Amino acid sequence: MKPLPPLLLLLLLLQAALAQEPLLSLDSARQQARRNYPLLRQQAAQDNITRLQLRNIRTNFLPQVELNGQATYQSAVTSIPIKLPNVDIPELSRDQYKATVDVKQLIYDGGATASQRELQLALQQAERQKVEVELYKLEQQVLQVYFNALLWNEHIAAREQMLAEVKQRKERLGAGVANGTVLASQVDQLQAELLKTEQQLFEAKTGRATAYKVMSMLTGKELAENTRLKLPPAAGEQNETLNRPELKLFSLQTGVLQQQSKLTGTRAMPRLSAFAQGGYGRPGLNMLENKFDFYYLAGLRLNWTLWNWRSNRTEQAVIREQEEQLRAQSDAFSLNTRTQLQQQSSEITNLAAAIEKDQEILELRTKVKQVSAAQLDNGVLTVHDYLTDLHAETQALIEKRTHEIQLVYARLNYQVIKGY
Repeated sequence: MKPLPPLLLLLLLLQAALAQEPLLSLDSARQQARRNYPLLRQQAAQDNITRLQLRNIRTNFLPQVELNGQATYQSAVTSIPIKLPNVDIPELSRDQYKATVDVKQLIYDGGATASQRELQLALQQAERQKVEVELYKLEQQVLQVYFNALLWNEHIAAREQMLAEVKQRKERLGAGVANGTVLASQVDQLQAELLKTEQQLFEAKTGRATAYKVMSMLTGKELAENTRLKLPPAAGEQNETLNRPELKLFSLQTGVLQQQSKLTGTRAMPRLSAFAQGGYGRPGLNMLENKFDFYYLAGLRLNWTLWNWRSNRTEQAVIREQEEQLRAQSDAFSLNTRTQLQQQSSEITNLAAAIEKDQEILELRTKVKQVSAAQLDNGVLTVHDYLTDLHAETQALIEKRTHEIQLVYARLNYQVIKGY
């Protein structure tokens, strides 16, 4: 068997190394953060609360049974103020006792039960949407942390490239110092620059480690130090159609107020119910018999509030003012959001224009640095001048990569501001 070519072998080894590195995409980070967010459990709790409240509301049309007892002593009792010969009219006892079982069955409530049910469902949707608003803020936070980590990765790559360049140049000048053709001070300048670059590299790695720790807290999964982050594709077409969860929340809260208004309106409707009462006491229904006896009665009961000093109208007026407050809040939120979109659109335009020049600037800085390196090797240029050109190239590289990442972030953030 023929041995593999060195280039192919290198590519296979590189592919194997990359396969062993864990990969975290933006979509995966968002999904993990959403599942890990403690407030998500509030939705399940709210669903249980609504289910229990609806169960209670359904009991409105189920028979209601009450057990009542009463014992009284009266200062006077009913008596017949006449006396008849040979007729003994018994006198009622002043201590009286009564125990009853009352059964009530609601027949018609003017739509109050149906309105209560609709109100609870509207409240459930509004509470669930509040959680969605908080989860949306979490997505914004994940997006920011993710791209901060990407920027730190680019800083690390640029500093490592510069570090390798300085080490290589130091080794070459070190040979010149040994031969007496190069001053030792020039190598010292490179050593100082090497230490400074290592310091900057350490700061960049610390920044990335901090971003990884925050991401681990948000997602609930520990990110290894060698975790690779994948630059997501830029968002598509930009438009100003708002689809924020806050706007839906305002709409649902308005729906809650409308259901409250309907429920308030049912208070002016008549209520019809049937009732039955069975009891035992002294006296019974026959007030002239002074003895314990069983009794019962049944019938229909109508309740209709004809005048309540316009309490219902006042409450509905309050609800209308609350609806106006929500409309004002929704309009203000839309205005602020569109302002942010305009600012983000300008940022996208500026970054796109900057990237067009970044590559040209980097190519020129690289050419200048290469010439400086050759002149330094030939002893016709100082280390200080060479380092100046090296810094300019490194800075151009960092700016180019930073602008590219920032442009992707700006386009994705535009979609986040607008709403998916």
